[in-house]
Amino acid sequence: MANKDPQKFPSLLILSGSQTILRLRFFRHMISTQEAEGWVIDYVDGVSPTAVRDVLDGGGLFMASKTLAVVNNPHKVALEVLDKHLGAKDYDTTLLLYIEGEPDGRTKFGKWVKAHSKIHKAFPEPTEWKAPEVAAQFVSDEVKRYGMTIQPSLAIALVGRGGADLGMLSFEVQKMAMLAMAHGTKVIDMAEVKGAMAPIAAASVAPIVEALAKRNRKKLSRALVRLRKTTGADPTMRICGLLRTNVLRWISAVYLDNLPPAAAAAELGLNKWYFENKILPPAQRWGKAGTVRLARGIALAERAVLNGAVSPWTLLTAQLLDAC
Repeated sequence: MANKDPQKFPSLLILSGSQTILRLRFFRHMISTQEAEGWVIDYVDGVSPTAVRDVLDGGGLFMASKTLAVVNNPHKVALEVLDKHLGAKDYDTTLLLYIEGEPDGRTKFGKWVKAHSKIHKAFPEPTEWKAPEVAAQFVSDEVKRYGMTIQPSLAIALVGRGGADLGMLSFEVQKMAMLAMAHGTKVIDMAEVKGAMAPIAAASVAPIVEALAKRNRKKLSRALVRLRKTTGADPTMRICGLLRTNVLRWISAVYLDNLPPAAAAAELGLNKWYFENKILPPAQRWGKAGTVRLARGIALAERAVLNGAVSPWTLLTAQLLDAC
């Protein structure tokens, strides 16, 4: 049975974004909502040349249900297949093109995504100067999810101290909310902020960053062990957020190797001395493949936390040490 009102739910949707926690929340909400309405949820891989065509040909056959087909690796799907389904007037299947990160705007697929912004839900990484503001607003919104409030100035201070990583901030807010409940209040104040961040405050992340910058496996191993011993709760998400900032700068620097250091520093909005002495040496030491491998290891550890893995810290440790 065909969709009675195809305009109510499009034949094709696009979901992307480097803000993992926001992208995953939106995705999970969509899945649970459509399941509750009786939709069949299917997962296909765009790498297979016939996978999308097969799900479109078979959509709606089971119990006359509508289907939401989540398409991984959508950049591998022939654009003519997507265009044809996008223009369909009578359909049982909605394709959800799921992109982890940002579509590459230099490719045909990236340009195609840009041209279809009306059906594209994006959670892009904010610019470096905008990130603190976005993160502070996220903290306020996250606090509201627990039925509580926090002063904007305190949210800004939390971001200033802990960084702008939304996944890490989500965990911090969760701890603060639990402390507030224990204190019998719905207002998160300085006491809850200090209480939530105290377990990791004693552990310095600087030795880990320094060991990574020098690609010194022994020092890195000792720093990781020392940090884990001085923290009660699993510090994976917080450490990933702090490491990511450095690693992404190294990646940027190594991929700007065609520019003089001064020009590269200006391109990244960094002080020339800081760039040449703190960013460029580790970038050159790791190289393009090495910095990307580090970023991938951090991303895998973050995903393990978000997916409820048993020991994300073990995964992060293994990824970092193996990269060295």
